[in-house]
Amino acid sequence: MENPTVHSNRFSQLALSIATCVLLFAMSAIAADVEFTLSPRETWIGSPAIMKIVVRGGSSIAVPILPRVEGVDFEVQAGRQTTSSMQISNGTVTRDSTTVINVMITPSRAGVITIPPITIDVDGTKFSSKPTSISTAVATTGDLLQAEVFGEGVDTWVGQPLTVTLRIVVKPFQSAEHRVTLGEADMWQFMNQDRCEFGPFTKSLNEMAQRRQRPAGREELIDGQSFLIYEIPATITPTASGVPDFSDVLIAWNYPTALTVQRGFFSRNNLSVSATKPIRTSASASGIEVRALPEIGQPESFRGAVGSFTLSATAKPIRVAVGDPITLTVIITDLSGTQPLDTMQPPPLAIPSLEASFRMPTAPLAGSIEGNKKTFTQTLRPTKLDIRQIPPIEFSWFDTTTGGYRTAMTKPIDITVVASEHIATDAILGAPTGTQSPMRQLTASEGGLTANVAPTLAMVRDDSSSLGAFTSGALLLAPPIACAALWLARRRSDRLRSDVSFAREQGAWSRASKRLGSGDGFAAIVGYIADRMNCPSGTLTRSEARECLSNANAPNELLDRVDQLLQQVERARFSANGKGEISTEIVAQARSCIQSLDKLDWRLARVVSGGSRS
Repeated sequence: MENPTVHSNRFSQLALSIATCVLLFAMSAIAADVEFTLSPRETWIGSPAIMKIVVRGGSSIAVPILPRVEGVDFEVQAGRQTTSSMQISNGTVTRDSTTVINVMITPSRAGVITIPPITIDVDGTKFSSKPTSISTAVATTGDLLQAEVFGEGVDTWVGQPLTVTLRIVVKPFQSAEHRVTLGEADMWQFMNQDRCEFGPFTKSLNEMAQRRQRPAGREELIDGQSFLIYEIPATITPTASGVPDFSDVLIAWNYPTALTVQRGFFSRNNLSVSATKPIRTSASASGIEVRALPEIGQPESFRGAVGSFTLSATAKPIRVAVGDPITLTVIITDLSGTQPLDTMQPPPLAIPSLEASFRMPTAPLAGSIEGNKKTFTQTLRPTKLDIRQIPPIEFSWFDTTTGGYRTAMTKPIDITVVASEHIATDAILGAPTGTQSPMRQLTASEGGLTANVAPTLAMVRDDSSSLGAFTSGALLLAPPIACAALWLARRRSDRLRSDVSFAREQGAWSRASKRLGSGDGFAAIVGYIADRMNCPSGTLTRSEARECLSNANAPNELLDRVDQLLQQVERARFSANGKGEISTEIVAQARSCIQSLDKLDWRLARVVSGGSRS
């Protein structure tokens, strides 16, 4: 009789073999399957075609192996799309998974381009696409995109602020197959920010982005066709006569050319753009003519100011000795409140009447702006006793309302100049006033000359005790020094709590480092300058930041480096969703710039700019 235990073991082995066969059959039934599709086959230079790799099944999917082709850029799109499903039928569980990987193929030359096989490894098995080709051509803009700049107002003069508007006209994409027309919000998303140059309109776009806004579009009929209009305002100051040149304002679009249907949640079909073509256009001026300022009747004191102004001057102190400084303050007030005071030049001070009586610095004046006023300060030092007045200061401008030049002069400022005082040696030594110290003869003695004074213990003491005296003195001075150090630390702590300006200046570098950590290079640099200058946060423009650095005696190389970096960061800041990203290289450059800015004379900059702290 057969042993039951042996019979049980044979049955277990038989069951295990059957299960293994079933598992191997199931695995062979769900072996990975890979499908390659390329769309579109016809595209434009700079517009990618997409190779879609669909992997059904498979647990280990490697990164696709991309070929190298001259004039073509291959890039695996970030983010795989994976979906899984499970079905139960008659007690049988069936699982399925699908992974989609997109490879972007972007041509940079025209013609027919052969695309070699793209290979992908799935569970140790290599799958490759068949060799194929795409046709590329240069994209033409046609009537799809236009840009023009028009001005508000007439009779604009050189140097007069002019409100202009950038008008972007784009034709909405229409799909006859799906009976869909993209609206203004959808079309704006296809603006290619990286290839755009907005010029003077960058500031307005940055302000919108900070408020998480964008230019609103509207639909208009032009010659019987529907177009979308986007408008961006700005204020410019023309520097030359004639029609302003806006050719550096470039607008780029990835214009949609095809839609595709994608299955979404709950089996709903969603439409998405499957192909685009790059188009680009430059802006032209429309209805703007800038008139040149007349040369006839132009005063010698004219320095380019255009508008309507008043002039005033004060001096302190008005009683000084020869060679002592007098601070002359000249204030120019813009009556219209619209003039660009940041570019306004100071009135001429290098005039014979001033140079004959006063000594002045030769460095150019950098004025400070507050509201509609610009203040210039100059140090005057009288060179002789017979000076009675600071002569009138003359300032000229072109009046746009009358179309002629006007000149204003300050009133003479009366001053009193006295002779410099000389302090007698006896006064320094403390001798009584009005007495004369008798002349004393020095008598010879061993070791040198000794004054005829009564001997003291200090003169005959043993110097051997000097070391002990020094040690005793040091021990006596240690407690006062420690107390002074504690007092200074306590005073600094109290000042940090009570003086907002001082605390802000001390924390400028820390805040700049945090902004650099978040990738906002523009806010880091401009915010650091605003903290050191005690200016309101978020108000400094690129030109104002350059003026602050100039006031801090920054070298020209640093001025240009900071200005170019801010211009580069401004481009990266603006994007359709209001969140710009900058590279780690730009962040490193911004950090290097801030380290250089930390070495400047910010106290001088605040004094020159009329800051609240000196």
